[in-house]
Amino acid sequence: MRVRDIEWEACLIEPRRDPELERQLRKQVGRLPGSMAYFSPCPWLPRVLAALNGLEFPLVHIDHHLADLVMLVVSQDNSCRYCYAAQRALLRVVGYPQSQIARLEQDFLTAELDPRQRAALDFARRVSRSNPLPSAADKQRLRDAGFSELAMKEVAGVVARGIFLNRVSTLPALPPERMEDLPDRWYVRLVGPLLSRKYRGLRRRGEPTKLREDEKTGPYAYLVLALDGLPFAGELRRVLDEMWHSPILSARAKALIFAVVARALGCPCSEQESTRLLLEEGLTQRDVDEILAHLASPKLDRVEAVVVPFARETIWYEAAQIQRRARALQPQLSAAEFIELIAVCGLANAVCRLGIITDAAG
Repeated sequence: MRVRDIEWEACLIEPRRDPELERQLRKQVGRLPGSMAYFSPCPWLPRVLAALNGLEFPLVHIDHHLADLVMLVVSQDNSCRYCYAAQRALLRVVGYPQSQIARLEQDFLTAELDPRQRAALDFARRVSRSNPLPSAADKQRLRDAGFSELAMKEVAGVVARGIFLNRVSTLPALPPERMEDLPDRWYVRLVGPLLSRKYRGLRRRGEPTKLREDEKTGPYAYLVLALDGLPFAGELRRVLDEMWHSPILSARAKALIFAVVARALGCPCSEQESTRLLLEEGLTQRDVDEILAHLASPKLDRVEAVVVPFARETIWYEAAQIQRRARALQPQLSAAEFIELIAVCGLANAVCRLGIITDAAG
């Protein structure tokens, strides 16, 4: 089945412009994400979407060509019509032959890829699916294909970025139709060569970076430290801090979402950290065990009782099914709570899958 044929519900959220937020974002990151109006009630999310823009995000150890292919197969693997359409349109604009994209759509194993690319895409799909989480042997196969330790982590970081974007787009059913048709519109074909040169000029080769001392602490610091040396480490720290300090959902609700995802994926580092945060928020170890075992407890407040079982459903899903589930719970939350729930679930799925790159994972 083509990704375009995947069942997709009507969009769950209405776009709403926020001129002041737009002004701040232009000042901070220089651009606005195309989906910004949908997410304006949760101000940190549009900034993150702009910062994680695949066109300009700096890469150090892998090239943008490989990152593009990784994002394409992860979006296809997660049945995200919105992200897939966006990535496919990007590939067309920057000059990828349509025949090559079509072969990847059909089966990346039969596409014209060199052994290094094939190994990276296989690893990317294993991280994306995480059923179960990739093993030490999966990481070793990537090393054997010529990837350094940091290059392997950079591949995993691109996958995590895709996982986050896929869920933020799929759960609220952002409308994909415009981008699905975009590459075939006459004016895009007309200015295609100019756009290709422009976008290629935006793509940056990053420099190795070191975390500042203040970036080495905070929720899920173990993962940020494991990425030290990559620009993605500092950006992940900022994303986690903005999410954690946002007042829309409580810190306890967010830690519960991460704990549920970590337990289901079998990521001990993420579960241990989530549990530590929950104990700081006043739950006991017995409370945490009960909630993770049953996805319910008298200790949960009104919002937590809604978000905990939903978080479990965001790990593996069919697009239309999870969108209908999101629509059913939407009336129980404010618009800002609903959007932040989507964002936190996306981030939890990315972080818990990224646990594979830590030393504890082999």
